[in-house]
Amino acid sequence: MSNKNINRLFEALTPNSEQKEKMLHTILEQSRDNNVKQSGFAPVKRLRTLVLAAIMIVCLTTTAFAAAYIGLDEAFLKFLKPVDGEQAQYLSNGAYAVDETVTNKNGSLTIKQVIGDSNLTYILMDFTAPEGFVLNAKRYRFLNPNINAGSGSFGTDFHMLEDGNSNDNKISLVMSIMTKSSIVGKTVHFTFDELQAADPFPGIFETVISGDWQATVKFDFKEYSNLYEINQNIDMFGYEAILKSIVVSPISISLKIESEYIKEISDANKGSLKEVGENESLDDYPITINYRDGTSETTSIFRGLHLGDLLVGEIFTIKTFENVINDKEITSIVFFDREFSINN
Repeated sequence: MSNKNINRLFEALTPNSEQKEKMLHTILEQSRDNNVKQSGFAPVKRLRTLVLAAIMIVCLTTTAFAAAYIGLDEAFLKFLKPVDGEQAQYLSNGAYAVDETVTNKNGSLTIKQVIGDSNLTYILMDFTAPEGFVLNAKRYRFLNPNINAGSGSFGTDFHMLEDGNSNDNKISLVMSIMTKSSIVGKTVHFTFDELQAADPFPGIFETVISGDWQATVKFDFKEYSNLYEINQNIDMFGYEAILKSIVVSPISISLKIESEYIKEISDANKGSLKEVGENESLDDYPITINYRDGTSETTSIFRGLHLGDLLVGEIFTIKTFENVINDKEITSIVFFDREFSINN
């Protein structure tokens, strides 16, 4: 869905003047009916009714406006680019509002909203530098963010959003957290050190604002994931393996593989991983996603997290996407020449 269509979605859901007038008329009519059934002090009640009606129309308008966003910030919608209005509402229903601000002499960090699935979490945040400090670089990130969520290994990434003004002291970022274990419902403690800036890839990041910002957030978002137990044999570079499961959501697809030959499978690709962009490389474990309408897409570029555990004989890989995928229309996923049905 384009930014123009997203804006139309917001406009369509926001009540216009005629709709507001009809709501007020309905409230007044219902109030008059109630007053007919009651006796005594009618003039006072009518005045009270008018005051209450005015308050209620403000509340209803505010509620309708909030419903237009359906819990999801417009910046998030533009970042995710849902395929249609139905998916936009689905994504919005899973969002969790945080709105927590941490401030020190070097700036303010506001954690606004969180969405995610069982392996990928997106956090929408704003950073405001002191007055007079212009944040106009092409890329920003925090250096080595520390996340204490009891989730084991994790990976992070930052995406800078367009905010309409590239020459002020404020930026909007989406931070992605990739974890093997779900952090839904957990209380997460963050420490962000040193805001860094860089030119477009392959520009080198350098610290522009020192300091640290700490926050503790309860991740009460509604996850989007659907788990599919597979438990079927596959051949990976000539070595036997078992695809244990596939987890599908609009924002990521995760695969769990078990094998006695994890080292050999890993060695089969050693040196072949080629960086082609910021946090992007050629995908050595590509999947092909088949859709109900006959179309398909293959993950030739890898964005995500790849974990190999030699001790337990397991590979866990999270594949993220530039835009969300239409997970409800997926019929099957192909992995190392084996096709696995996805029953939506």
